[in-house]
Amino acid sequence: MAVVCVGQSAYDIVIPYDGELTENQKYRVRDRLECGGGPAMNAAYLCALWGEETSLISRIGDDDYGKKLKKILREAGVDTSHLVEEDGIETPYSIILSNTGNGARTIFNFPGEIRYRQYTYPKLNVSVILSDGHLPKLSIGAIEKYPSALSVLDAGTCRESTMEVAPYVDYIVCSEDFARQYTGKAVDLNNPGLCREIFGRIQSINQKQAVITLGEKGLLYEEDGELKHLPAYPARAVDTSGAGDIFHGAFACGLARKMPLKDILKLSSMASAISVESLGGQSSIPSLDLTERKLKEQER
Repeated sequence: MAVVCVGQSAYDIVIPYDGELTENQKYRVRDRLECGGGPAMNAAYLCALWGEETSLISRIGDDDYGKKLKKILREAGVDTSHLVEEDGIETPYSIILSNTGNGARTIFNFPGEIRYRQYTYPKLNVSVILSDGHLPKLSIGAIEKYPSALSVLDAGTCRESTMEVAPYVDYIVCSEDFARQYTGKAVDLNNPGLCREIFGRIQSINQKQAVITLGEKGLLYEEDGELKHLPAYPARAVDTSGAGDIFHGAFACGLARKMPLKDILKLSSMASAISVESLGGQSSIPSLDLTERKLKEQER
């Protein structure tokens, strides 16, 4: 059984700093990290690292950044034969300022030009489809091509393309930002009625299952018709870049392994927590063994 990730790949340049940034100042940069990025790419990398047969459907340029991304993916074992290399178009990339003091990050994303070309789907027995909403037509096409597969939407922000995919998926796993943008209301864990209202509106998008991630405040999910709160695992955040991508990749792996939803959420939360404790990039993606060991330690 295979996992197919559909969406954005990008090349990330991460610049760490500590303290506040001030306009009209010059900062000398001594360190930087260059790595793969983009929600679908990071999720695909984790799925392959954790032993799942994984394909990535995405677009990259035929430039140096694109070549570097393919190398990173292949080293992890991701099938890159369904990447479309756009001639004459630069690979999407991001410059990320990462505050190592509190883990916050500021992202400057260069999405590149989008051209719609002929994409192909893997000839595999697919069990899970993960879409980040960036390529809606391809995401919906994958859901239609693999009708027996479970589908997940990584809903980071409430964009038109994300909302185009949302009605088709089995799981909407959205961020706190998405929930606020869609409902116009902010989650307040001290107000259960408000949380139920917000969660219900997210769930009504596809009439199936929803999860709202809340960063360091944990997440909301439903179990036996009751809204539940799962606290986040403790972590000293150095860089939160890609934490959501890692959560969704682990979520897809949990579905592929037919784990119960609560166990999937624990696994995903732990993987995300481990990842923020080091500077971003593929080196921050934890192994499955480490994630499971940390979970056992927490449950003792």
